[in-house]
Amino acid sequence: MDRFRKHSFFSGMSPMRAIGFLALMGFVLFVSFRIFTAPTKTVQILAAPDGRHEARLQHVYYYSKPGFKIAVRERRFWHTLFYLPEYTNAPAGALVEKLRWREDSKQLYFDINGKTVWGYDFEAQSFRLRSP
Repeated sequence: MDRFRKHSFFSGMSPMRAIGFLALMGFVLFVSFRIFTAPTKTVQILAAPDGRHEARLQHVYYYSKPGFKIAVRERRFWHTLFYLPEYTNAPAGALVEKLRWREDSKQLYFDINGKTVWGYDFEAQSFRLRSP
């Protein structure tokens, strides 16, 4: 009746060989994650005036010009709120980008070259495109 026994993936494999195989698969996953994750550079981290939120602006390099990624954290984890793949309305070296909070910490704005490109209202949990 041995032919009806269900075999597992590691059956017949020594424990050291199974550990080596699992370590090799972990290494392969790590390398593939590093290959498929675009390089990023943190440009600005800005705390809200009331201290409840923190915003982070990053450059994400998929192509020659950087993309912009804005994430917010309230407690422990960062949540991406906005992603702009590439800003093509200005030459690559002429971009001046920054995050800014409204004084009451209810809205976050993203400015490029002095113009507001994006905004988020935390009370209404909605996106805005005009500054106050």
